[in-house]
Amino acid sequence: MTDRPLDGPEIVEPLDLPERPLTARNLADYAQCPQKFLLSTFVSREETRRFLGGPATLHQALRQALVDCYRAGGPARVPAERVAALFEEAWDGSACADSLEEERLHREGLRLLREYHEGHRGRFPEAVEVDLRLEVELGGHRFVAVADAIMREEDGGLSAWRWLSTRRPPSLDEMGEGPGWGLLFAAAREQFPGEDVSVTMFSLRRGSGHRVRFREEALEGLLRRLTRSADRIRVAKEFPPVTGEYCRWCRARSRCPALR
Repeated sequence: MTDRPLDGPEIVEPLDLPERPLTARNLADYAQCPQKFLLSTFVSREETRRFLGGPATLHQALRQALVDCYRAGGPARVPAERVAALFEEAWDGSACADSLEEERLHREGLRLLREYHEGHRGRFPEAVEVDLRLEVELGGHRFVAVADAIMREEDGGLSAWRWLSTRRPPSLDEMGEGPGWGLLFAAAREQFPGEDVSVTMFSLRRGSGHRVRFREEALEGLLRRLTRSADRIRVAKEFPPVTGEYCRWCRARSRCPALR
């Protein structure tokens, strides 16, 4: 919003952004390119899905099949054939580049689910919640993180899980340094006070993952960075584009003034 007094200089006020919690992705977008943050705020989920294409289609179907599987009791109670049927129900290949990619990813998804089911037919972990949205207030800002599932581990602790289907999942060090996992840990700890809380990244392609607990000092530093970024966003008056190689994969590139 711009307000120009009759006898004074132009006054540019902070943009009136939607009143909704910030995600770790929002903060990463702003750090990389303020214009990407701004445009992504108004890009619909369907537009994002079409741009990201086949890999996003695969991940969404895998995630939904596993969420539904654990909602019904998990691999110990849901047969592999039913998990495959859940994947078919969630699958929508319309965002794939062509029929060859759709066929390849569909086949790959069924294989990944079959391998996951075979490796998780034991008693643990058990899902306490699935597809859980977790909000936390930090430094006067609201943040949100989503857990694919909250699992009761064999040692009795609770872990906020995320399933990943990327070819290069984050390393243990990257999990400790990235804002998303720390935010998920902080939000889960607030949601489940008194529990031994952790976060788990499980790579469906590798059939393994990392379970992480954050030390207080490291977590405090990470959360301070989050709140400082949120401070800058909430008072920002300009959102300039910052171009780079990452522009090729930007989900908001069709709207970016720097790429027209």
